Amino acid sequence: MRLGTALPARSTTRSTRARLGAAALGVTLALGATACSGEDEPSDPDATAQATETAEPGPEVEAETATFQAPSGFELGEPSKKSPAVIATGPSGALVSLVEIEFPGEAPEIDRQQEIALDGLGEKFAAEDVVEVDGIEMWHVSGKESKGNYADVYGAVVDGTSVRLTIRLADAEYDEAERAAVNEQVLASWSWA
Repeated sequence: MRLGTALPARSTTRSTRARLGAAALGVTLALGATACSGEDEPSDPDATAQATETAEPGPEVEAETATFQAPSGFELGEPSKKSPAVIATGPSGALVSLVEIEFPGEAPEIDRQQEIALDGLGEKFAAEDVVEVDGIEMWHVSGKESKGNYADVYGAVVDGTSVRLTIRLADAEYDEAERAAVNEQVLASWSWA
């Protein structure tokens, strides 16, 4: 079902749930820890394939929907009052955050989820290839933020929960190959609950 498509009268509840689901996905995006501004273009989407760097795993991050290892040098943090994100912080403002929000209704297709993510993050972010993480497809968008940070954002709706992973790394600390290696390390360690 495409969002915004008129449905017969008997499907009103389903249509309402779909709109609520899209709203929940939007709220998940709004609650993420990325402050999106800046003018730079995202880097080469094939950077992960070209990366020769490897990243060492750090502390294990446990959430309701998944467990993964943050990068080496990161420390587990506490969620803020503004966001229910499970976080780990690293050097120069680096951050790995996982936001989970209940998703009412039927989830849109992964491509539509990615479109909604891009709408929420703004034009400084670009769509990347969908990735399979521990057997589940996740959309992927990336972009440069104004404070010298580069963010890769991944998401999916899994078992009624909208899940959004943000990996934010400072340009001063991580070049393109190192960012790709960190992304690869975090996703390779990911295990759905």
